[in-house]
Amino acid sequence: MKLTKSLSLLVTVFVLSTAAACTSGGSNNAINSGSGSNRAIAPTQGDSLQDSSPARSTPESTAAAKNNQPPQTAQKTTESEQPSTKTDTMSVEGEKTEVTLKRYNQASEIFTTYFPEKDFVGESRNFGEGTGAWFIYNVGGRQNKNVFVAMFFPAKATTLEELQQSAQERRLLEANQWQLVNRTKEVPYTWAKEKIVYRQRTGSQNIGGEVYVGEANGKAFYVITHYPAEYGDGFAPRANLILKNLQVKG
Repeated sequence: MKLTKSLSLLVTVFVLSTAAACTSGGSNNAINSGSGSNRAIAPTQGDSLQDSSPARSTPESTAAAKNNQPPQTAQKTTESEQPSTKTDTMSVEGEKTEVTLKRYNQASEIFTTYFPEKDFVGESRNFGEGTGAWFIYNVGGRQNKNVFVAMFFPAKATTLEELQQSAQERRLLEANQWQLVNRTKEVPYTWAKEKIVYRQRTGSQNIGGEVYVGEANGKAFYVITHYPAEYGDGFAPRANLILKNLQVKG
């Protein structure tokens, strides 16, 4: 329950401010219905994150072993080879566009990714319950705190099964008053194990998004997208660039 309260507070504070918040975990189970409305996600300041999850072997660590090198050395070499920027292609309303991506490494001890710098402002914070990171949609130099990609990495060892159980008990959706639309294990990213689609109507706006329950290199975590329906065509392909480039450290 403590994790759930933390992520829920993270969500609430994010809507109110881009400043630090508290986080909470949890999510949902039924396949087609739920109830509620919503808030949004953001992390808080606090202690540095320490992960006690068991490490899994990776291609980098295997290669290091063959060369009699410590796995960490091989991993650092791989990181150093990642460019600070790169180009990719996205499709917006059927039209392909080339976009420049910037490497995000504010929480590089936990994860890295790439994001379109012109379209998002990225920030991460360490706090007692874990590390939160969020990418706020920034169109024309104007941040929209209701449109974002957020991530939460628990500080303590948390298994995929524990996060999925939390999702099945609908803690995250209920805590944030999100209505379940669907949940599926058909996911587009290698790190994602389950996708939960949610929605909420607030006033004249229809808010929606996805909660991904993920696991990589021994770490289980959440990734959440959140946006008004009218932003979907422009936001979704840009958010996809962040999610497909996500790499979690062991």
